[in-house]
Amino acid sequence: MKKYSGSCHCQKVTFEIETDLKTMSECNCSICTKKGALHHPVSEEHFRLLTGSDALTLYQFNTKTAKHYFCKHCGIHPFSMPRLAPEMYSVNIRCLDDYYTLLPVLEKRSFDGVNWEKSAAKFKKA
Repeated sequence: MKKYSGSCHCQKVTFEIETDLKTMSECNCSICTKKGALHHPVSEEHFRLLTGSDALTLYQFNTKTAKHYFCKHCGIHPFSMPRLAPEMYSVNIRCLDDYYTLLPVLEKRSFDGVNWEKSAAKFKKA
């Protein structure tokens, strides 16, 4: 596993993850398409918030299971705790330092968030 650093735009929120970064997923649900997030799951023990817990604001909707965190200063969405796996962090790849160098080597997976229940059932079977 490798360590990666990331932040929001104003850098008030900084974090580190330790992961084998080989895949990312793109979701077409209403919030993911609007915020342009590319997701990578990380377990709680491999995620470390370094600074900015006081700079984060929480947004929840629908079932209020997922926790979408945004920097209240710059508005950037660095990570969430997704409805599909609320015990995990879903890091926004675009918030990792030098993310653009990682994109060409990452396998991109799609999640049909428009049809969330059906997609979640398929995901849990896999």
